Amino acid sequence: MSLFTITGGFTGLVASSRVRLARNLKGRPFRLTDAQRDEVAEQVFAALRANPTIGAAFEKQQIVPRSTRAAQLVEMHLISPELAQNGGWLIVSQDEGVAIMIGEEDHLRLQVIGTGLCPKECLQTASRIAALIEAALPFAYDERLGYLTACPTNVGTGLRASVMLHLPMLTATGSISQVVGFAGSRGCAVRGAYGEGSKAVGGFYQLSNQITLGASAAELTDKLVETTTAIIDAEKQAREQVRAQDEAALRDRVCRAAGTLRSAYLIQTAEAVQCISDVLVGLQLGFLTGMEPQALYTLEQRVRPAMLTGAPQERDRARAALLREAAQALDMAAG
Repeated sequence: MSLFTITGGFTGLVASSRVRLARNLKGRPFRLTDAQRDEVAEQVFAALRANPTIGAAFEKQQIVPRSTRAAQLVEMHLISPELAQNGGWLIVSQDEGVAIMIGEEDHLRLQVIGTGLCPKECLQTASRIAALIEAALPFAYDERLGYLTACPTNVGTGLRASVMLHLPMLTATGSISQVVGFAGSRGCAVRGAYGEGSKAVGGFYQLSNQITLGASAAELTDKLVETTTAIIDAEKQAREQVRAQDEAALRDRVCRAAGTLRSAYLIQTAEAVQCISDVLVGLQLGFLTGMEPQALYTLEQRVRPAMLTGAPQERDRARAALLREAAQALDMAAG
């Protein structure tokens, strides 16, 4: 049942878009007891299930602190590291396009995720679902400040809109610091792929809004799209610059990465992600054919440590097997 599938453009450079709304229930303390948290989870779930159109699409699952399943959900970008660490509840649609965390910093963290550049569409869906919940469970709201949140940095819209960008050449040329500065001047922040405190591996970055107060959610999302488009243009220019300087070396790097994916028997996460990044560049520049970028983005999530089981070497073997199977479709273009 794929009620919430959202697809945007620029899928070669933008892996995904995500919108998260922080909300708290009116009349309840920001910090909930475990019993209150469980009650809120049941109330939110009941509000969704009562809707005849979308109710059947949702399921509720408890997050056991520091469990393997919690770690997997983090790597799938469905819950935050904080919820995985402390426990709580996840209400998620069957297609995983909508995920609602219960018991994180705020009572609710409602997330909608789509592929490619589509934060506006994600916001529309998130706003509709939030309104459905609010009709049954009023949110804490102030006429002057907007939605009230546990952390002052989220007050107002409660919005955190983000896009996952693939910027390997801006990274390689040392221009990523300029991107960070440009984003900051636009009220946005650049972080690693897993948000605040995470490192960028393989040139994967998360770009999100920093400001939540003083503008509407739609205006903030528009600015994020404009900023993303400018950064995409800069990455394309960097790729052409690197290609013009030494195309043979770039092609060699791409083809070696493709060969590693097609033949490795053991491979660790960092090397796998770097090879996936290089192959993505090769597909964009026409050095390789045979795979869609989105398939590689999905693969990048599947090879993360928590997604595989067993001892480290067993995970390395399983990771290599996944990559070998997927990469068989790759063809190297004549150059």
